[in-house]
Amino acid sequence: MEIIVNTEAKCKIIIRRGQVKDDKLPEGFVITDTNLYHYYKDLISSENYIIKAGEESKSLENYFKILNNVNRDTIVAFGGGVTGDLAGFIASTYKRGINLIQVPTSLVAMTDSSIGGKNGVNLGEKKNYVGTIYQPALILIDPELLKTLPEKEFKNGLAEVIKYGHLFGSPSLKLVSSKNLSDEDIEKIIIECCKNKVKIVEKDQFDKGYRHILNFGHTVGHAIEILYNLSHGEAISIGMIKELEIGNRLGIIDKKQIENLKNALVSVGLPIELPKDLDVDKVLKIMKSDKKGKFKFAFDEKNYDYYVEEETVRECLK
Repeated sequence: MEIIVNTEAKCKIIIRRGQVKDDKLPEGFVITDTNLYHYYKDLISSENYIIKAGEESKSLENYFKILNNVNRDTIVAFGGGVTGDLAGFIASTYKRGINLIQVPTSLVAMTDSSIGGKNGVNLGEKKNYVGTIYQPALILIDPELLKTLPEKEFKNGLAEVIKYGHLFGSPSLKLVSSKNLSDEDIEKIIIECCKNKVKIVEKDQFDKGYRHILNFGHTVGHAIEILYNLSHGEAISIGMIKELEIGNRLGIIDKKQIENLKNALVSVGLPIELPKDLDVDKVLKIMKSDKKGKFKFAFDEKNYDYYVEEETVRECLK
């Protein structure tokens, strides 16, 4: 399966099981993490930089360290969302922009974060605050790489998949909630998510309007992710429910939508409740500095830049 992203710089997405294991990684300077290096050392060239697995590696400190080690005109991002974001930022700024190839290895990266060119690093508690939008030339998606993904991380990836299912009806929440997903099911889910993401990126490459719909769950999610050491999937899962509850209070969302989403998230083992020790003031403080704008929420295709009064948000978080 090949999909072309028709942006100013065209990007080709190739989805084929076994392509990375069979053909090895493309040539270039490989950025990957410690977990993947353990499993796929033989695939990785000697020209590489290995970051510690985890969100804390998405930092300006690592950005500068890697810049001083790059010695090729192609960056190969071999990893999940953290690696892809960091590598994309490096590729977009080194020599004012060099070739970027994304080889995503997690479900969230295969279905969402590797597509569309968004990249960046965190600035303290401000998530993805420093970065660019820079399209990769090529994205190689090999579902076989998911075999070494820990079960918890696979579940975390399902949060973004369920987001697509809720917003666009594709993939179906019934399929995603299945107890035993086959290889064919997983490939179908990846393809449908990729097609959704591509359509959105083509409409709004530089994230100025319609693409904001993909922020659903992320206004609350990003605020609690770093504060409470949650995985991205866990934070977005909770964020989606809390944001729908805010939408319900505003008369935008009906309770049936909330129940359907709750059922899908719970069925795959994702959390839907805020941390018990939630500090509402700290969460609100982070929301106020959100790069999208203060208290901006995305609820659906009609309401994706919706300003909500602070007091309404506070009441829902309580």
